[in-house]
Amino acid sequence: MVRRILRKIITGLQNELSGRLKQQVYYISDSSNWSFKWDAHYISKGMSHQLQHPVLVTVDPWYLRHQTLIFGNRYPWFFGPRDALHSSNKIVVTWFHGDPSDPELPMQRMFKQLPEVFDRADRVVVTCNHSANVLLEHGVAAQKLVKIPLGVDLGAFVAPDSIQRHQIRKKLEIPNDAFCIGSFQKDGSGWDEGLAPKLLKGPDLFLATMAILKKRHQNLMVLLTGPARGYVKQGLERLGIAYRHKYFDEYLDIVPYYQALDLYLIASRGEGGPKALLEGMACGVPIVSTRVGMPADIIKQGENGFLADIEDSLGLAEHIDRLMTEPALLKKCSDGGLETIQQYDWQIVADQYVDMVKKL
Repeated sequence: MVRRILRKIITGLQNELSGRLKQQVYYISDSSNWSFKWDAHYISKGMSHQLQHPVLVTVDPWYLRHQTLIFGNRYPWFFGPRDALHSSNKIVVTWFHGDPSDPELPMQRMFKQLPEVFDRADRVVVTCNHSANVLLEHGVAAQKLVKIPLGVDLGAFVAPDSIQRHQIRKKLEIPNDAFCIGSFQKDGSGWDEGLAPKLLKGPDLFLATMAILKKRHQNLMVLLTGPARGYVKQGLERLGIAYRHKYFDEYLDIVPYYQALDLYLIASRGEGGPKALLEGMACGVPIVSTRVGMPADIIKQGENGFLADIEDSLGLAEHIDRLMTEPALLKKCSDGGLETIQQYDWQIVADQYVDMVKKL
């Protein structure tokens, strides 16, 4: 009996010492989520390169001790068994976006837990100034907030030359004289047809903008990707605007769809990114956006894109109209975006995570 107790104590001490000696960084993701999965891939790969040892991706961090845990997906932190985590761990939680006016139940449940849910977190990563301000307004301590933007794979998302662009548009059946506007996001409720709009993503504002442009230009075309786009597709059909829609199983298959565009439109009421801002810029696509998320932080009016106020579909249309009728301005915004985006390579972003972790 005594030997058994002693053996248990010794084993516990050995495990505790082993944990202290083998401190690593773990990135907590959700393997079933398309977007979070790729964030985890690029951030862990970039951190591993900088730290010169593997940063491990896991969906099950609850047994770990004496480790640094980066919750790239906030949902396990908010809704998982976080009380099971040992107090010896260093905790980082990512908050991409969120607005208390969002009526969706998961968002409402998260805001009801603020700021207490971050009491155990050592740092909270936000991607933009707006997200930081929202958390500050809800009582999250300023010293816990670290702003690290989203990134983009600059080896995959590249601007095509004129020959490549012509070939891509031909393959996608986009006429040479069409001015093709992109919208590559989920903006319908649920995961079926998406006939009910997810208003936070602004599908109604997107259609209102397109309706204004339709009165001025007859050569409009829209390229859509992503799930639950039924509301937008029905709206485009009512407006008589041609469109193509494709939903991808593989993330990087989206690259030629950016490369086929003349412009990308973000009409959202709330964002933490979106990634389309960075992916579009990397492919040389001018961006017109509402003043949300990362666009509000990095777009310089008329230099690398254009911003309009939230809800201002007329302002969005006026900016697009200028870009459609002023080729030199269109090229200026394309070139400006390509220059801006060099700061957002995933390795540069991962280095910022490393800097944060080293200071914990």
